[in-house]
Amino acid sequence: MQGFSKTGTTGLPEVLVLEILSKLPVKSLTRFRCVCKPWSCSFQAPLFITKHQHNNLNLLFKGFHGNTRDGIHYFYQLSTEKGQNFSVKHKFHFPFFEKGWSGLAVDGLCNGILCLHGADKVALWNPSTREFKILPQSSVQRPPSLHFTSLDGLGFGYDSQTNDYKVVRFVTNYFEEDSDAGLWFDPIHQVELYSLTSDSWKEMSVHEVCADGSPLFNNYVNGFYYWRAYWVPDTLILSFDMVNEKFSTLPLPQFDWGEDFYKELLDFNGLLAAIFYPREGTEKSFDLWVMNG
Repeated sequence: MQGFSKTGTTGLPEVLVLEILSKLPVKSLTRFRCVCKPWSCSFQAPLFITKHQHNNLNLLFKGFHGNTRDGIHYFYQLSTEKGQNFSVKHKFHFPFFEKGWSGLAVDGLCNGILCLHGADKVALWNPSTREFKILPQSSVQRPPSLHFTSLDGLGFGYDSQTNDYKVVRFVTNYFEEDSDAGLWFDPIHQVELYSLTSDSWKEMSVHEVCADGSPLFNNYVNGFYYWRAYWVPDTLILSFDMVNEKFSTLPLPQFDWGEDFYKELLDFNGLLAAIFYPREGTEKSFDLWVMNG
């Protein structure tokens, strides 16, 4: 796409047309997808999506009706206009998150798409277009004599080379123990990768390491998803390259305030950052470390 070419529809430079379109609400863009094929393709490009999100910031608040296990989950879009208190603009109900989706969690955000999971189910949801997809059950073989499994950390991101969205999840397999007979079994860990293009899961090879899910959930930065890793000699940062499908590690920033502080990873202006803040008390300060380069 040449930045200063003129479109046949408006006669304006294409870069100017896309700049104007990026400021419009999603409902307008949905209608304008039918104007011409170049516009439709541009609306799906990651660069346009990023610009549109920057020009149309939305604040979502997750809530539920009923108890935390069986309640009906909602997202609320809050008004963020300057000089006004927060107010609910829209209320999104999940018809696909009824009972059986206990402990609904947000695991990632990429190009306006949220990755959600509850129990052993995973879904992708675009709150702007209301489109959603429940991911298929994994076909990865489980160990025999399995008692139950748990998901310890999910990651969601975009493969720019193949135009594919991918989900990584860490699965812990537990076995039934017999304390009377003195039978104790260590859990077995597996890592799975889902591809939206193939609509299937596959098993990945990784060293004995577990990923800790972050409540901030915006750990996807420039093609990599990041977790805090544990069950290793040191607490590290574990990263996954969405293009090459490779894991790697790097050290956490040195911080000597012990276990009295939360340590979370996040995307800070397009860079990986680590934030440290107190678990208890009224102190409102925090430390933010940003990785350059």
